[in-house]
Amino acid sequence: MTNAEVPKNVAIIGAGLSGLGLAIALHNVSIPCIVYELRPKSFNLGGGVMLSPNALRVLDDLGVYRRIRDKGFNFETLEFTTEAGEKTDTYYFGSEKFYGYQALRIYRQVLIDELLLMLEERDIPVKYETKFSHVISESDMVEFAFADGSTSKASMLIGADGIHSTVRKYLFPDLAPKFSSFVAITSAIPRSKLRAPHDYHMPVTIMAKPGAFVMAPQDVDGSEIMVGMQRAFPERDRAGWEGMLAGQQELLEILHKDLKSWPDIIQSALESIVAGQITIWPFYGVPKLDKWASAAERRVIILGDAAHAIPPTTGQGVNQAFEDIYMLALLLTKLSPKITLSDALLFWQTFRQERIDKVLDLTQKINAKRLPPSEQAKLAAGSIWKSEDLENEGGQLRWLYEPELNKHVTAWTEEIGRA
Repeated sequence: MTNAEVPKNVAIIGAGLSGLGLAIALHNVSIPCIVYELRPKSFNLGGGVMLSPNALRVLDDLGVYRRIRDKGFNFETLEFTTEAGEKTDTYYFGSEKFYGYQALRIYRQVLIDELLLMLEERDIPVKYETKFSHVISESDMVEFAFADGSTSKASMLIGADGIHSTVRKYLFPDLAPKFSSFVAITSAIPRSKLRAPHDYHMPVTIMAKPGAFVMAPQDVDGSEIMVGMQRAFPERDRAGWEGMLAGQQELLEILHKDLKSWPDIIQSALESIVAGQITIWPFYGVPKLDKWASAAERRVIILGDAAHAIPPTTGQGVNQAFEDIYMLALLLTKLSPKITLSDALLFWQTFRQERIDKVLDLTQKINAKRLPPSEQAKLAAGSIWKSEDLENEGGQLRWLYEPELNKHVTAWTEEIGRA
């Protein structure tokens, strides 16, 4: 493969949402690929994901959306309320009227299973329990090794292997994810256990004396609710996090701390949580990276959380990963003597990083909105997110939910063609 040729085959490291999505995107533009995953096929990370219109537009174009639309909870808004139940603001996660799609909260494994079925239908191979080790060499092909000593080659190697990416070590040998000092502790309970009116709006973020508490339906009929909170927490090593998750008791104690300080609806949620159904998500991040591809041949690429981990407040982590994979696949088909791989990757990273920066700014403002009033009072003007009139051409979130990736790729390739 030369720098001006469409890749003949691509190796994808990681069979999570971004890796599987990338496999479908590449297949749709006739680029063969193979996916490698270190975990067994039976592994289930658990939890749900929030898909907003920007990702759903990508998934619609890939043929995924119609297959998952009725397998999760469709909704439009999250409300912010006081502990007394007074609504203070509304955040649109989606809107069919304004953005063309409602938001969809769906179990991660349901989405993964559907993507795997699509790979199987397209004869795209996935090799499980195959741990990527390191890149051996990179020229017109990438040669790479696995932990068992075996090797393979591909025209391109793409790391979709998450925030603790092994592929990223080839680009940044000394970079380690940094702990944010915060965790999310969540669980799932039956909605029937809540002491709340039948028409109580969810998803909701309730601002109470102990902090912010989130409740969000996550199955088709909304009968199961994800409940949880964020907490400042000291870092533990991998064994420590895994021990907390396995033991459960410490997590239950954290959730039940100051139980009587919460309003009754949250007390009813916390009382319904049982050991064995609690999850902890430590928030790690990576600094802004100056490159998402190897410096020399540009044939080793990272994307999604491996390139730009995003805190979960706005639910944009997986959504931005789907934007990454879709735009990259489009650009790879445009390679030619006039449009080199280096040019395409530079445009891709520049465009994507500008959007990531805006998402991170939005995330910071939403996080500020969840602070106690005493802490909010210390912030500069404009630091806290506030909704605006959506009737004004789709409102302040149109930039997020309507990225027009095809349009930007087409405009860029036409500009290069005229040069």
